Amino acid sequence: MREHITFGFVGIGLIGVQLRKALRRVYPSCKIIVYNRSAEPRVMSINDGTANIAVPQVNETFNECDYIFLCTPVEKNVEYLKILKDIIKDDCIITDVGSVKGNIHRAVKELGLEKNFIGGHPMAGSEKTSYTYANDRLVENAYYAITPTDAVSKERVEEFTEIVQGIGAIPINISYEEHDKVVATISHLPHLIAASLVNLVKHNDSKNEYMKTMAAGGFKDITRIASSSPTMWQHICSQNRENISQILTDYIQLLTEAKEQI
Repeated sequence: MREHITFGFVGIGLIGVQLRKALRRVYPSCKIIVYNRSAEPRVMSINDGTANIAVPQVNETFNECDYIFLCTPVEKNVEYLKILKDIIKDDCIITDVGSVKGNIHRAVKELGLEKNFIGGHPMAGSEKTSYTYANDRLVENAYYAITPTDAVSKERVEEFTEIVQGIGAIPINISYEEHDKVVATISHLPHLIAASLVNLVKHNDSKNEYMKTMAAGGFKDITRIASSSPTMWQHICSQNRENISQILTDYIQLLTEAKEQI
């Protein structure tokens, strides 16, 4: 890891904040530049020391960044790629934290940014999305998927992997195609199941709401993630629809078999 490094963050959501806090803890001398559309998170970033510079738009300030993390919703990350294309220096690496990788990898190829991109996905999400829920330890011991392009240099992949390890996460180098199949099964499908269970209770409960009242730990554990941002999950599902549809078909078949056995 080089001694002086500058990180940029586009978007200040939960994942972006916890990564910034972790980077500040591990690399205290690093410079961090952040952008967020609303002003309050920008002010909070300066006040808590997780940003040296906070800007109201993605502009030439990001030209000095060695790494830029895209931390906006998955479909918005592509829009910022287009802006950054004409701003970044030649050896800047853009990464993202989105839970779907296919769409951004395709956009990177179309924009000619393959030598400047390493996809990323820290598996340390939460149903909570507010700035205040982030801390500098949330990514510790969490798996961190790394999906480099074929054109990015081996040295930059190694350095990025070192950064991921430095903040305590466990890197997994995986193709973006395989990543999207995996998360469709272990992340996106569970959310759909949780949301459907919540709706099942809502539509089948009595006026006394005994189902809701008597729901204990097991049900609450299964349905906890259903309280996540519905807009965020709408975007995720739309971007990974083919993989989710396939695994959902397989799951429905298993439920059908279970029903027949019962």
